Amino acid sequence: MKSMASLIALFAFSTLPAVAQSAPPAAPSVSPAGSPSASASAAPVSVDVHFTARDLATLLKATQDAQASSKITVNVDSKEAWDMPVYDPIVHFAGVDAASGAATIWILKSPPKTKDTADSLLAALELACMATGFAGPQWKSIYDSLAAADAALPAGAPNPYVYRLTLTRRIQTIIDKYKSQH
Repeated sequence: MKSMASLIALFAFSTLPAVAQSAPPAAPSVSPAGSPSASASAAPVSVDVHFTARDLATLLKATQDAQASSKITVNVDSKEAWDMPVYDPIVHFAGVDAASGAATIWILKSPPKTKDTADSLLAALELACMATGFAGPQWKSIYDSLAAADAALPAGAPNPYVYRLTLTRRIQTIIDKYKSQH
């Protein structure tokens, strides 16, 4: 098991003080815009989740604070390529242990040092901070709604995290857009 701090050091990302977000502040809601097809990981899926720039800054700060906080435990386990999910081949948020409350992230042994790897690590940390409630009650509620939408997918769906990963891709798009403008 690797420490989260050493992984953060490998794939450093910066906090965004105020990311522009056009969605109006509202209670979190999930509205899947169609059911995912057999190629769910490639098919666009829409998730109606509203959050503000301040909400996003709170989430990103939680991902940074998680490495030093005693209020969250994130176990990071190295996996061989064949042990990683096809829909999440580099870094995968595996879930939260019901008994201990610890989040688990799987990471590919010797992952490539690329933007995709950094983005995947950030996405897994975002999900861990949301799922454990470390990012606050709004993000916990958003996570729970998306996890419920994922749980409602047909048995054997090719990507049982399609709605949660759609949100993390949306967040990464906002971050990338912000970085390109500053």
